[in-house]
Amino acid sequence: MTKTKLYLGIAFITFGLLFITTVVVSALFSSGNEDEYIKYYIVSGLGLVLTFLGYLLLSGQRITQLTLKGFGGVRIESTASVLKTPKRELEPEVLHLRQNISSQKTELPGQSAPEFHVLEEKLAFEVTPCSNPMTPMYMLDNNYRIIEWNDAFSACFDRTMEGRRGLNVLEWTYFLDNYEEVLDHGIKAFSDAENLPIIDIEPIHYKSRTYGVIEGIKRAYQIPDDDGSCKGWLITIDPEFKDQKNAQKFQSDLFTSLRLGLMWSEYALSYDIVLNQTEIYPNLIKTIIGEIDFGPAPIADNTKVLDLGAGTGNITALLAKPENNRLVVAVDNNNMMLTVLRRKCKAFLRQDAQGSGVISIKQDITSLFGLKDKFFDVAVVNNVLYSLEINTVEQCLNEVYRVLRNGGEIRISEPHKNADASKVITQIKNDLQNNKRFKEVETHFQKVKDINEASLSQILNKWDIDDMELMLKNIGFSRITYKKDKVYAQQSFIICAKK
Repeated sequence: MTKTKLYLGIAFITFGLLFITTVVVSALFSSGNEDEYIKYYIVSGLGLVLTFLGYLLLSGQRITQLTLKGFGGVRIESTASVLKTPKRELEPEVLHLRQNISSQKTELPGQSAPEFHVLEEKLAFEVTPCSNPMTPMYMLDNNYRIIEWNDAFSACFDRTMEGRRGLNVLEWTYFLDNYEEVLDHGIKAFSDAENLPIIDIEPIHYKSRTYGVIEGIKRAYQIPDDDGSCKGWLITIDPEFKDQKNAQKFQSDLFTSLRLGLMWSEYALSYDIVLNQTEIYPNLIKTIIGEIDFGPAPIADNTKVLDLGAGTGNITALLAKPENNRLVVAVDNNNMMLTVLRRKCKAFLRQDAQGSGVISIKQDITSLFGLKDKFFDVAVVNNVLYSLEINTVEQCLNEVYRVLRNGGEIRISEPHKNADASKVITQIKNDLQNNKRFKEVETHFQKVKDINEASLSQILNKWDIDDMELMLKNIGFSRITYKKDKVYAQQSFIICAKK
């Protein structure tokens, strides 16, 4: 490696981490203004880019070998473990044994915390501090309930946190090989609520399915509220991999995951600008919610609607018009998309379920933990399921079934098995040219086109309408209320079913 590459790599990483750290500090003391959050995401994205380029220079990889068009040219790497490894679950008998052990330790902090209901209380933070995207981190509220975690944590620890947002951190601790030591340490360090540590340090031991034996140092930093009380905890883990080849593999897999997240964020910003100026996209979403003749029946007023994988909020905004008096709960796992959604629906946002409006939730859609059984009248799932791992789709639909009332309805639109994304792109371009808007949004159109060709087209073709009907019936939906096989430039289907 030349000295120039060495110094340049160090400079890129230094400035990248400086940008990200600036975002963390600003977010912690933010006024909560949504325009500020957009700036935070832009600056943190730039920080990730610089860190990534610095890593490439230091590791000797040639930047020119990457096909980056913005981030649109980044391909989804199917060989990356973080994208293909199913999340780890404990064997039932092992989990039961460890739960019994913890139940005997009556001084464990957080055991008396109330059951979490996402529509009745807000978790402590809207923005997740993260000073280094390469360091596994997670956050707890002051009841030791799981709030959030970063991509590095998911990659390093076999996605064991997924589906556990709102649960006591014990539910993750059970996965540790030294879980009993961690339980005893927790009692010693955190059981006296009047004398909580500012920082607590302890070792953890974990055996990853992907990266082998990991011995880490866990640091828990107390986050103070405005009045000086404990608002929550930021926990970082410095992992030490027994096999250095696995350490390198972890870094490679994590970069893939980070690039994918940035790709979805960039895609969201561009498609939101492009698609809303076409005919094809508004027609699709109006059809799904019943505002087009010969489609499904209109979604009734005064109903509770779940918009699953809500993205930038185009369906949410239509459903939440004040005259319809609906409560719309919009769920998505991408911060950038939710920021756009919240800005778009600012006039309708609310913090609880005691009236009409919009509640936005950052959450993995394969687990709707914190949403009550039989709460919703309708669930809308528009062009979302194809982006999930194939083995989690039924899990997602089972969760939708659980939160729908008896007689409630699910409405799904998905690309069909033989979909050709280029035909959709061609129709979008035609619509923009007909509306005389193409020149105005050409740069964003090109990004949408590039990302579809480079990445999304690889994961579209999973089901036809008969496959989806069979899946819904197997889950327990009793009756198909509407289905149409050729929509959205003839490349998608719509199917609706009653519980």
